[in-house]
Parts: sequence; C-alpha cells; structure tokens
Amino acid sequence: MKLKKIFLITVAALSIFYTTGCWDMVDIDRRFFVGQIGVDKAEDGEQMLVSFVFPIVRKIAGGQGGGEGGGGGGSTVIAVSTAADSIHAAARQMAMRLSRRLFFEHTRVILIGEELARDGIEEVVNFLERNSEINRRSFVIIVQGKAKDLLNFQNEIEVLPALYIANIFKNRDICARFVEVDVDKFMREIHTTNGNVLLPRMTLGKTDVKISGAAVMKKYKLMGWLEENETMGANFILEEIRGADIVVYIPGYKYPVVFTVTHNKAAKELLEAGDYPKFRVKLDVKGEIVETPEQIRLDQEMLKKIEKLLEDRINQIVTSSIKKLQQEYQVDLLEFGVYLSKHKPEVWERYEKDWENIFPDAEINVETKVTIRGIGASY
Repeated sequence: MKLKKIFLITVAALSIFYTTGCWDMVDIDRRFFVGQIGVDKAEDGEQMLVSFVFPIVRKIAGGQGGGEGGGGGGSTVIAVSTAADSIHAAARQMAMRLSRRLFFEHTRVILIGEELARDGIEEVVNFLERNSEINRRSFVIIVQGKAKDLLNFQNEIEVLPALYIANIFKNRDICARFVEVDVDKFMREIHTTNGNVLLPRMTLGKTDVKISGAAVMKKYKLMGWLEENETMGANFILEEIRGADIVVYIPGYKYPVVFTVTHNKAAKELLEAGDYPKFRVKLDVKGEIVETPEQIRLDQEMLKKIEKLLEDRINQIVTSSIKKLQQEYQVDLLEFGVYLSKHKPEVWERYEKDWENIFPDAEINVETKVTIRGIGASY
C-alpha cells in the first residue's frame, strides 16, 4: 500500500513537468502567420511605422467547411500597421487590436523602407538578432520608397504577396543582377563588417515588384544603390554568379552574341603592400553561347574573337562596380579586407584600423579568362 502511494505521488509530480513543459504553447487557430514585415520611418520622425501582412487561411482554403465561397470573399491577406519604438513593441501593441497572436516562424520577407534605411537600421538588426521566432531564411530587402506601400499590393499570379516576393529569389540561377541575403547571412555579414553589407533593392510597380541592383549599406545606413550591371560586377568578385547573360556585339553584325555564364571563379592576389595596397583579381569564366547573329560562322577563329570581346566586357562591368564602391561610397563590400585578414594577416594588421580610408585608394586590376564550352544546338 505504501509503495502504491509513493508510485502515485511520483506520477503526479512528473505529470506537472509534462503539462507545464508547453506553458507558452498557443493553439494554431489562435495565431496569425505573418508573411512579411515592413518597417518605415513614422510620420513623427521619431518612431518606426511597422507593418505586418498575414494570410486569412480560411479564405485561401475556401472556408472552414471547404465549400465554394466559404471564405466569404474579399482579400485573402490582411495588412495592419502601427507606430512604435521597436518592432517587438509593435507586435505587442497588435495584441490590443487583433483576435489572434502574431507568429513569425513562417515570415518570408522583411522590407525596410528607404527613409528609415538612410537613418540607420540598428533597431531592425537588434530585433532579428534577439527574436527567436523569426524565420532565419527570411529575405532582408531595402525598398526604394516605402515598405508600407506594399501593404495593399496584390499580384495576379500569386495569392500571397510574401510568397511571390520570396520566389523571385529562386531566379538567381539565371539572373545575377541582384543580391540574395537571408537573415542568417545578413546577421553574419553585418556583424563582421561593422554594419557594411549589400542588400537587395526592390521597387514597386502597379501589379508586380522588381528586385534588381543592390542597396549599399555602410555603418548600418543606406548610402545609395548599385545598378544592375554594377551588382553583376560585384557578384563576379564575390563568386555569387549562378547564371548571367553577357551581351557583346561583333563588328559588322547587327545582332548580338549572348553568352550565358555557367561557371565563375574569382581569385584575389595582393601584388604590393605599400601605403596603399595593389590587388589583382583573376576571373575564370566559363559558359555557353545561346544566341548569335543568324549568318555567323562559329569556327575556332570566331570563337576566339568572341571570347576576347566577352573578356573585355566582363572587365568593364566588374571595374565599374569596383570604382563606384571605392570612389562614390568608399566602402569595401567586395571582401578585400576579408582576403587580407585570412591570407595576409601581417599586412592586414597594418591596414585594419584605417581600412575605411585606405580602401578607396587601393589599386585593383581585373583580368578575365573566358572559355566558351558550348555553342548550343545546330541544325
């Protein structure tokens, strides 16, 4: 009898731990799954205007009973905004306006308005760093304009705007004219570089958005933009080219040659370490010709001529990107400092404290080797 009493007491004690292990659990039907977060500067100039967009699942699914028209019509997403001192505070304020809690584990995109980005994004960084719920694969994007303008945005193709925006990044394998940065990469880079990072730039159209070019962030503030070709040049150096089309014209032909990059390797080399360093960047680029003037004959001589034209064009694109980052923005977002710290630590020790002032005057030469691996189908 005594053993039975001890057993019952033990089971009761253990049941307390099991039942309180999920003390913070919220039922799925008590949650709103936020797809995108938008952050702008509030009208008072002091606070942030934080926007949350989330789907109404019952409308997307066709209602609780699954019957036709069960969703009741209307928009399938809800957008709400509030002014607050922080993103966390904004989410808490929503508890006074919404019937369910906001949940961030399925967030796909985090949009930062241009005006706020120019003032500084330290508060956004702090939220992403400390919020354990946030999806680490969410994309961080700078909006050219206001993030709030995307609240009522609806695309004719995708039901969920956050999914539509996130899926654009899947096209990186055929387009190198923008950068791709998720929360994990963003936090890693912005902390190791003291707030310097390239982020995707997004502009809003009437029925779609465009992600192209890059936002240049220096010390947590937006300094300006890299255009599409300049972003491609940066991607060549950073080995972020998964697919890119390079267009060149052969003298005497009206239509261009289009070359698709399938392989890119970039090797940095320190040539001199004087008052200002001298670098050489060697690009090894391979790919295929996918379009040519109809009447052209692709013999070995012509292929060599096209390779030379491609090498000159890629050199031009990459050099343009380097010059803009050196002369206009004066920030090393091409990882030359990272290269020195890893491979030339004794040289980096001399430059590190004043690298911000040294980098703009560094000499950087680009040499490109293009190899045409294929010329497509011929009949």
